[in-house]
Amino acid sequence: MDGTYYAGAKPTVDGEAGEALRNARLGLTLSMDVSRHSSVKLYGTTGVYSRTGLEFDSIGVAFQVRWGSGL
Repeated sequence: MDGTYYAGAKPTVDGEAGEALRNARLGLTLSMDVSRHSSVKLYGTTGVYSRTGLEFDSIGVAFQVRWGSGL
């Protein structure tokens, strides 16, 4: 489980200051070993608070491989 919070400056449009930009998100990642050197990750995130107008959910799958010395 993870979380993110970020905030930005107040935008100014045509000389009028807007509200400060803020956003908070929560996510969950599940990692499963495929072999000693690789894994598959399933992840998803959702917005819990937004003052940026960028409200979205995301899901994904990643395949990770480790290589190099010291394995």
